[in-house]
Amino acid sequence: MPRPHIEFVHAQNLAWENGALPGILGELDCKVLSMDDTNGSCSVILRYPAGWTRPSTEHLTSSHEFLVLDGAIEINGQHYGMDTYAYLPPGFARTTTSSENGAVILTFFAQNPETLSGNKEIEEDPNAPTIPYINLHDIEWSVDGIDPDVVRGRHIAHKRLRHNPVTGDTTFVLEASPHFHPEGWKEKELYHPCVEEMYLLSGDIRGPQGIINAGGYFWRPPNIWHGPFVSRMGYIGVFRFIGGHHINIWSEHELESKLTPAHNPVLPDYLRGIAAKPYSQTPY
Repeated sequence: MPRPHIEFVHAQNLAWENGALPGILGELDCKVLSMDDTNGSCSVILRYPAGWTRPSTEHLTSSHEFLVLDGAIEINGQHYGMDTYAYLPPGFARTTTSSENGAVILTFFAQNPETLSGNKEIEEDPNAPTIPYINLHDIEWSVDGIDPDVVRGRHIAHKRLRHNPVTGDTTFVLEASPHFHPEGWKEKELYHPCVEEMYLLSGDIRGPQGIINAGGYFWRPPNIWHGPFVSRMGYIGVFRFIGGHHINIWSEHELESKLTPAHNPVLPDYLRGIAAKPYSQTPY
């Protein structure tokens, strides 16, 4: 089935498993954040063991978008350490891939990621080109393109990592300051005509579904009303808009925002058993 509404779950409460992905990738420890059973697209955390290597040339049938959370991996001689990002299109040839000391990597696949041997001729999509390497620390924070109604009286900024002007698919890192809240602690709800996805790297986001801490994740389908949100400690999160252009559509009414909301996540049946677990302070 298509990916269900998940808002929210902490990755710390998900079990590491093998075999969630096909082929070679299925040998890696994996936490599945969300997956579409119809086409295999998924968002996962992959754990590469120390000494892992793939010395032969191979390619994936899916695009491979990732952010290194911990450790390091090397692809075609390019070293990816903590807080580095890449977008590699389907068919991108990997002549060598290895991780000397292991790595934990937030990873997004646009379809079932089968690993095939050898090279493949790929025609570069000018709207979704290869992004071979970005170090997040080398990008300046910006407010360009952020809805003024979101910024209004608050510190919020982003670092855009990729954007497809045709499909609207966008990936960026968003930060908000401590004590982030709307004026008067009331704000309108909003929705987007596309999927919104988020993995929280640090801090907290507090909204109608409860308190999302570092390691928290949501997959919100199109046209779902959400908000308002506040933060006590501030936050940095990886956000993606998928399958359409990011447009904020606001309600006419306002809702009260709370610093201590009740824990009330929206979850599919298969995740409800872990939703009641207490938040864990372990890294992943």
